[in-house]
Amino acid sequence: MTFPYITYKIYVCMRLTLLNTAFLLITFFLFQSNSSFAENNAVEVLGKEIKAILHNSCLKNGSAGIKVFSLTKGDVVFQKNSSQFFIPASNIKLLTTAVALKVLGGEYQFLTTVSTDGEIKKGVLNGNIYLKGFGDPRLVSEELWMIVKSIRNRGIKRINGNIIADDTFFDDKLKGVGVRKNGGPEPYNARVSALSLNFNTVTVYVNPAKKVGARPIVTVDPPTKYIKVSNKAKTTARGRNYNIVAGRVKKNGHDTVFINGSIKTPGYHVYLNVSDPTLYTITVFKEFLEKEGIIIKGTISIAKQPEEVKKLVIHKSRPLSLIIQDMNKISNNFISEQVLKTVGAERFGVPGTTRKGLDLVNQLMETLGHLPSSYSVVDGSGLSKQNSLSPDQIIDVLKNMYYDFSVRAEYVASLGIMGIDGSLKKRLNEFQKRRYIRAKTGTLNGASSLSGYVGAEGGEELAFSMLINSRKCSWDNNNKIQNRIVEKLAAFSRTKIENTIFTNTGDKQLAITPQISYNSSR
Repeated sequence: MTFPYITYKIYVCMRLTLLNTAFLLITFFLFQSNSSFAENNAVEVLGKEIKAILHNSCLKNGSAGIKVFSLTKGDVVFQKNSSQFFIPASNIKLLTTAVALKVLGGEYQFLTTVSTDGEIKKGVLNGNIYLKGFGDPRLVSEELWMIVKSIRNRGIKRINGNIIADDTFFDDKLKGVGVRKNGGPEPYNARVSALSLNFNTVTVYVNPAKKVGARPIVTVDPPTKYIKVSNKAKTTARGRNYNIVAGRVKKNGHDTVFINGSIKTPGYHVYLNVSDPTLYTITVFKEFLEKEGIIIKGTISIAKQPEEVKKLVIHKSRPLSLIIQDMNKISNNFISEQVLKTVGAERFGVPGTTRKGLDLVNQLMETLGHLPSSYSVVDGSGLSKQNSLSPDQIIDVLKNMYYDFSVRAEYVASLGIMGIDGSLKKRLNEFQKRRYIRAKTGTLNGASSLSGYVGAEGGEELAFSMLINSRKCSWDNNNKIQNRIVEKLAAFSRTKIENTIFTNTGDKQLAITPQISYNSSR
């Protein structure tokens, strides 16, 4: 009988199978154990490195908070004081951008329209012209010229009426909460209006005269009657290249720019905000019309456009996806406040207000599990020191935007690239992996912040938020602390992720060999 022999072979095969299975299981668990140990060790090493960097004499008594979250693995890599509240400065713009993209979409375009209540006959417009703004934060002189040319191209040579500005898409509050009551002429204090031009600033150029002791040459761009100049500076042959004090004051329906001091070398210029954005814009608009040869019999004024008008020109801005790049990369306060009011107007109706925009910020934060009582956001730019957020809350916003595929690309692209552009351009210029760091800066007296994303060495993508509130730390020292930490994040590796386009290879370029041989005779 052969049955016992067959049974014995089956028994042996089963034993071998069980032994192999046991061996594989033991190997697997040993590998998993070693892998987990390696991962935990890498996280522990990173934590020690970050703590060593934070062990700085200017960072005492919990004046710094940080959180690092792995977007790839879904776990916290490091945190310290992450639930503590700090003044986030311009990191507030991360929330403004998030709400704008989710409510308006990256393709949204701001409008500026020209309409009339009259008729055009034989090149004469018998009626008024209305220039209506819808919050465009990027309308500049060149674009206003194009609007004017479009009017001329309709054959209009004369306007028997007034040139009227309509800024009713926003409320009449020109200043954000962060701008002091008597806020200065600096461009970061620029006023807000539905009808704005050149970020509601002018550029003032000062160059030496030919004779020593004479008044220097002052040029305002754009040249406009809205700006008067009081020049009390002198041309000198000694001392510093220029020692100019420039400012502006509001006087009787216009702004007066005053120039004091001395200048020796050409090249000085300064940006100054304007006190009445709507009046400034409509003044320049009328002057552009006249420079195009159009005769205007009326005057300029500010009023609401009638319901029954005929559109002459509809100007569309660049898409929001590009505008938020200007807003975040160079940290433009004016753009962020304009965007916040626009979001409020589009969702809750005209007029757009800061409060309406902030209601949408609160809605976003509530979906992330944060009630309004657990934080403070009072403007769209972060200029106010009344703002208060924790690293935990900023990380939640960064996570939400990263995992939302419909807005992720535009959101990440709006952030500065370390060592390449915007407010990060002069930081870590020589760092090989600088392009793998995308972040938003924030700076106020006593407050410094840096939050964003890092593509780590091991293939993980990390979200991070660093908030520092310390008057003992200098601006330069804060930057050095933040730079050293993001360098460590970029070098972080606990498990190599192979075959992924996201693997951090520094500035090395992939060499791709063509797989098809092209024959020139074909």
